[in-house]
Amino acid sequence: MIQRKQTVFLLLAAILSLVCCVLRLQWIDVLLAALAALSAYTIFQYHRRPLQARLCLAGLFVVFAWYIGVAVLEQGVGTVEALPMVNAILIFLARKGILDDEKLVRSADRIR
Repeated sequence: MIQRKQTVFLLLAAILSLVCCVLRLQWIDVLLAALAALSAYTIFQYHRRPLQARLCLAGLFVVFAWYIGVAVLEQGVGTVEALPMVNAILIFLARKGILDDEKLVRSADRIR
């Protein structure tokens, strides 16, 4: 459902992950490609919001695992390496929107 703000956040995160992969082209960037695939898959799980929230959390773990791998291999983070942090922020905002939707649905179910 493209109308939801979290779908836009996840789509931007997927595109940004692919851009980071193209700019860096190293073996550790397999994690960024996996993050792009995970974000795209998460978009299509809109009918299963709890799963979608867990997939967003997994995406955050992938971003932080990537940062740990880059810090160990390269002993520092440059400007291109800052882009995945934007991914983390977008995924966090998407997860917040998903959880807000789930809370809204649960409150509507209580009223019935």
